[in-house]
Amino acid sequence: MVRVAFPGLEVWAVTHDAELRAAMADEATFVRGWRNWRALAAGEIDAAHPVAAMMRVESMIARSGDDHRRLRGLVQAGFTRRRVEALRPRVEALTTSLLHRMARRGGVVDLKAAFAFPLPMMVISDLLGLDPADQESLSSLVTRILSGTDPTANTDAFAFAVRMVRAKRAAGDDALISALIDARDGDGDALTEEELVWSVLLLVVGGFETTVGMIGNSVKLLLNHPEQLALLRGGRVSWEQAVEECLRFDPSVAMLPFLYTTRDVEMGGVTIPKGEAVLMCYAAANRDPAAHAVPDRFDTTRGGNRHMAFGHAAHLCLGAPLARLELAVALPALFRRFPDIALAAPTEPMPSVFMNHPQSIPVRLFGSGGPAG
Repeated sequence: MVRVAFPGLEVWAVTHDAELRAAMADEATFVRGWRNWRALAAGEIDAAHPVAAMMRVESMIARSGDDHRRLRGLVQAGFTRRRVEALRPRVEALTTSLLHRMARRGGVVDLKAAFAFPLPMMVISDLLGLDPADQESLSSLVTRILSGTDPTANTDAFAFAVRMVRAKRAAGDDALISALIDARDGDGDALTEEELVWSVLLLVVGGFETTVGMIGNSVKLLLNHPEQLALLRGGRVSWEQAVEECLRFDPSVAMLPFLYTTRDVEMGGVTIPKGEAVLMCYAAANRDPAAHAVPDRFDTTRGGNRHMAFGHAAHLCLGAPLARLELAVALPALFRRFPDIALAAPTEPMPSVFMNHPQSIPVRLFGSGGPAG
């Protein structure tokens, strides 16, 4: 356990794999929901602080126990593995189209803008049934939310989600928002209007930004480790195995706020008082030497890759199958289409407290021979 300071705010952080897994699995001691934050409730933290504002959500990510299980079950009823797998042909077609467009442009291309961003954005738009005209606004809202620096982002995003839900109530379709409107559990229970809006917003926020980051991080890793890329191109390592190592070594979500202690609890040799906020540090746990041999080595041959990129226990990321599908399609297709691809310039990180990926990824697509095929 360590203390982490933000401007005007200091919290606890769990950085080791075993401790983080234990905390996330112990819903009696570590709960979700900003109302459990003693310092915020006591007025010791300004409610307008960007991180405090970011916490005031009511989606299932901020619920625990039976309340969380009920919400997750209703969302899962619409967001099924079958629905995700049915997206594979669309993901493959979008990938091919974007790569052809990049090839026509040639020269130096921003891989993030040309490929890593539009692919997940179009996939989540298809999945949810979003209007393509809303994609730019959606991207801006998600970036603001995940920056951890914008106190008004949640309010604006909630209003955006309200408009999306109203549009689907007026004219339903076979996409996921409409499926969530119709979702019922075994007792006929359904999402309330507020729960529906928060669930849609959670799917929007988590549905593309994290995958944008992972496509970018994975490409950077493989270009910076040509010996690992050679293993993949030679068929000595599977792309599925490489994806898991990319997720471990450089996850797009570095950490997420917060768990809250329901009692004084000892962890990592220190006592955390009741009502404290605790950061979940996924990137740090993924480099824990107690959990991963030689953790700072990027090694696609690594077996038994039990990383924390998608969380753990009851709150294991609902969108993990979709993210894995997109990565498993996008990465091999990119490196097949552009065998000479190379980084063209250094990259700078996104200005975000919690996210971990570059602002842009300038790449040179072809060698001296020019476009192929």
